[in-house]
Order: sequence, then structure tokens, then C-alpha cells
Amino acid sequence: MDREHNIPNDLAECQRRLIETQHVAEETAASYELLVGEHERLQEEFATLKRMLFGPRRERVRESPDQQYLFDRGAEPLPPNEPTEEEPVSRRRCRGRASREFPDHLPRRRVELDVAESQKLCACCGKPLVRIGEDVSEVLDCEPVKLFVWQYVRAKYACSGCKDGVTSPPPAHKPVAGGRYGFGVCAEVLSSKYAYHSTLYRQQDMFASSGVSLTRSTLCDIVKASAELLVPLVERMRAAVLESSLMWTDDTIVPMLIKGGTQRARFWTYIGDQQHSYDVYDFTINRSRDGPVKFLKGYSGYLHADAYGGYDGIYLDSGGSIIEVACWSHARRKFYDAKSSNPREAHQVLAWINHLFDIEDQARQMTSAERLALRCTASAGVLQRIRDWLDRQTHRALPKSNLGKAITYAQNQWDALCRYTDDGRLTIDNNASERRMRHQAIGRKNWLFVGGEEPGHRAATIYTVISSARRHELDIWACLRDVLDHLAREDVDLDALLPDRWKQSHPEHVHIFRIREREAQATARQERRRRQRAFRRAQSR
Repeated sequence: MDREHNIPNDLAECQRRLIETQHVAEETAASYELLVGEHERLQEEFATLKRMLFGPRRERVRESPDQQYLFDRGAEPLPPNEPTEEEPVSRRRCRGRASREFPDHLPRRRVELDVAESQKLCACCGKPLVRIGEDVSEVLDCEPVKLFVWQYVRAKYACSGCKDGVTSPPPAHKPVAGGRYGFGVCAEVLSSKYAYHSTLYRQQDMFASSGVSLTRSTLCDIVKASAELLVPLVERMRAAVLESSLMWTDDTIVPMLIKGGTQRARFWTYIGDQQHSYDVYDFTINRSRDGPVKFLKGYSGYLHADAYGGYDGIYLDSGGSIIEVACWSHARRKFYDAKSSNPREAHQVLAWINHLFDIEDQARQMTSAERLALRCTASAGVLQRIRDWLDRQTHRALPKSNLGKAITYAQNQWDALCRYTDDGRLTIDNNASERRMRHQAIGRKNWLFVGGEEPGHRAATIYTVISSARRHELDIWACLRDVLDHLAREDVDLDALLPDRWKQSHPEHVHIFRIREREAQATARQERRRRQRAFRRAQSR
């Protein structure tokens, strides 16, 4: 035996050692592959977290002129959008002029600006100058919240001949029996806190600037009393939303105070269709399926939602009465996260998904029947190519990689992802409900947490009325003040207070400027995408 290299002379021993070395090498290679895969997964997770903290939230993939067109050349071309003879009005031009002149109902305070007496004599002949006219310019200004006090004078009558008692009219109705604050103050507190995210302690300073000091407990009592008045109206809106044939839902986290700290609670939103155009919120202390099960009891129709596992039991237990509609924005987000580690594969799928959204953009102004026909002709082919690609990539991508997770997500949700092609009223994504969650996402950065389960339910009640009013472009303060006033009366017509009905009877409180602004933005967006489609057609030739 060679002592220097410790190599045996026996052939059998050499073979045995060689086999052992080969096994060690194979195990090392397998361990290395696992470590490489784990390293790539951690890098992807780290990149995703960095983007969530510091990067853009929007999954936008820009196309440059030197980028090769990613759609298949064999795909059926989209129906061209011929440019109209009249160029669309630009966003800047549409936004203007709405605020050039101030409304006539605003009070005017005239301020006379005159020249000095020495300048009222002619510099040539010395005769007095004659006033021949005036130039009037207006400047909008404001003061702190203008408060005033109602004095309710109740006449008292009594008989001068007997002592049968005193007759007087009933007291004026108020948000709280015996309270000292009117409906305008209630509407101001609710709209400031839940619509414009101003906390109660900041509102104390705002009221103090008008000369009135309100305690924090008083403001809390105002919120509580107002929420209790709104409960019957919110229950009516909830019943109306459950009558919808399609619905959108989503949830978001909110910290809730408990003894010794906080716990994660949830706000849920349920959005009705155009015939039941209300946004109803719910509050639960966790994310168990009990919350949606309780709310959706008796519902029958399509439900746009994310891939939360709690919905699966709801779909199964409904016996087919609740039909799942998945969100392509969620699927796109998964592939967007895989863009850095698998750029070729991820960009290919992202191009197809953007193609689907481009078809929806063209169908935005169509009727439901026309939209369904376009989806059957244009979207069906794109969906089939995505499905074929997913089947081919199933065994190629690492299951724990971002690309593997995206493929698994799309395959598990495939039937629900394609369901929007069954009905022209359905949408390709669930972004409508995600947008409604912005109220809570922005608000919790200011008020930080809810005080408990009961305050959470009160907040959900108030959010329901405010979000539904905002959906119809209503003046939130005016709507809340009038609704609270009517709800405090004994005989109240709840249907007349629903936001769409209230809008018809109070057209003066509709924000026309907001409607025009949205129309201008939509026009500019359509023009921009029309140019992008023209560029894509030119690239594919």
C-alpha cells in the first residue's frame, strides 16, 4: 500500500472506495442543488420584500421601441381602433374652466380699493377725475369652521281659569335625546374622521380654532350616537347588495386594541352591481370564514374574490348558487414577482395577460352582449395559449420559486380565472373591491387602530354610508347631515335615503367636477392605449 497517498493496491478495495466517493459526490451535488434553489428562493423573496417596501406597487411593464413584440404572430389580431376625426380632448383642457368662476351662492364681501385723493386730480389741467367704472376681481378665501347655535323656543300655554297643566310643542329632534350638538356637527365629525382621515384629537384643535372646546369623550359620543342612527339604513343597503347577481369582495388588516396590546382584525367590503350600487363593509376580529359565511348567507350569484382559502368552503356549501370569479390582477402579480429570476418566461406570460387587459379596455364602452362576443373571439385564443404554456412549464420550474408559485396559482385558479368570459357583466379583475380598501389603508396610518370589536362595527357602519355616497359622487357632509336628520325622526322612508335615490332628489349636492375629471382621465387613457395598440400592430407586421 502506498503510504503517501493512502491508496490501496487491492483492486476490490479501490472499487469500494471509488463507489463511496461517487456516492459522496452525488449527495454533495444534490445538496448543492437544494442550496442553490433555496438561495434563489430567498433572493426572490428578498427582492419582493424590497419592492413592497421601497419600490412601485403597480405591476407595469413598459414597452420600448427596440423591444421585440412579445405576442405570437399567429394570434388573431385585435379589432383595430380607428382614430376618430375629432381628436379627444386632453386631460388638461377638460380639467380647466370648471373652477374659473366661483359659485353664486357663496357670500361676497366687497372691499373697495381706491386711489389717493392727490391722484384724483388731472395731471394736465388740474380738474377732478370722474369715475367711469370699476374692475372687479374675485379671490376665494376661507375661515375656520363656522359654528352657530340653534335656539329652539318652545311656546308654553296654560288656562287662566283652571290648572289642567301646561301645553307646549314636542322638543326638536336631535341626534341624541337631550344632546347639545346638532346634525351638522355630527356630519362634520364623521366626514372628517372616516372620509378625510382626521383623527378626533386633531378635530379638537379644528373646533378650538372656531372658539369651541370639545372633549375627546364628547366626540366619541357623537360618533357612537351617529353610528347607531345609521344602522337601519346600512341594514337596508346590505339586503339590497345581497340581491345583486354579481358582487365584489375583499378584506384588509386593521390593528384592534385588546388587553395587553393589539391583535389583527379585518375590514371586509362587499360591492353590489349597478342595480344595487352600494358598498357595504363588515368587521371581524379575525380572517376566519365565519365572517363571509354570515354575510353571504342567502346570496346567489357571481362572487369576484381573491384566492383566500376560506371562500372555497363557501362555494362548496352553496351548492353552486355562489359562483367563483378569480382575479387576473392577482395572477399577474405572481408572474411579475418572477420577472427578475425568470425574465423570459415571466415576460411572456405578462405580455399575454396585458393582451387580455387590452381587450377589456377596448370593450369598456360596449354593452354586455358586445363585450361577451369580443371575449369569445379575442380573449379565448389568448387564454388557450396561456393554458398550453402552463402545462408545458409545470415540470420545468422549481415548485418553491416565484415562477413555480405563479404557475401553481394560475393552474389551481384556472376555471375561475376564465369565468369572466361566461358573462359580459363580469370583470377580468377584482380591482373594484381593492380600491374600496384604500379608505381603511389610508385611515389606519392616521388613527392607527380601532378601539375594540364594537368600535370596529361602528366604523364599518359609517364607512358603508360614506363609501356608497362617494361612489355616487355625492357631497359627503351634505349627505350625512340630511340622512342623520331623517333617521332621527319617527317615520322615515329608508329607501328614499339610499345614496342613488338621495342623489336623484338632491342634484345640487352631486360633485359634477369629479365626474368631468374622471371622464377626462378616461379619455386620455383611451387615447394613450390606442397609440400603444397602433404601435403593437406596427411591430407585429
